[in-house]
Amino acid sequence: MSNSCPATTNPTVAHFDTLVRRLRNPLMRFFTRRTGSSADAEELVQELFVRLLRRQDLLALENVDGYVFETAANLIRDKARRDIVRASDRHDDVTGLSLATDAPSAEDSLVSRQRLARLIKALDTLPPRAQAIVMLRRFEEMSYAEIGKKLGISVSAVEKHMVRAMDALKLIDSLVD
Repeated sequence: MSNSCPATTNPTVAHFDTLVRRLRNPLMRFFTRRTGSSADAEELVQELFVRLLRRQDLLALENVDGYVFETAANLIRDKARRDIVRASDRHDDVTGLSLATDAPSAEDSLVSRQRLARLIKALDTLPPRAQAIVMLRRFEEMSYAEIGKKLGISVSAVEKHMVRAMDALKLIDSLVD
């Protein structure tokens, strides 16, 4: 009998573990910015990873990161709805008041999903290095210097790749609109 842990013997578990290690900090920042609470962010990250574990084909998806962050955005919307319902019994009667909500309309959600799909397609058209730079900058919020160090290129090269990538993404987005 081998004493190795399941993560090293099961490639799917190992890949999921790698995904968790890579995305945990960006997801914590994502949730903390939106909730204003690191405790809520931690809870949401855990809930997200539990949901992802239930998705059998997660690692077979074409753009796992896009799916993860779209699921994260859905969790924020769900939390906002739950918070509104939970808080409803703690308020005075507000009959007749108009309550503004930050929740997007169904149309806004559809437009956002379509735009995300276009962005993912556009990202797929970029060279691998440009894709990596855009992902590190936009999703992991790394500075150009950090990206350059990580990829072993100059800050100037990172800037050039980023400018070309953004121009290409804007061009593709404008052609679709």
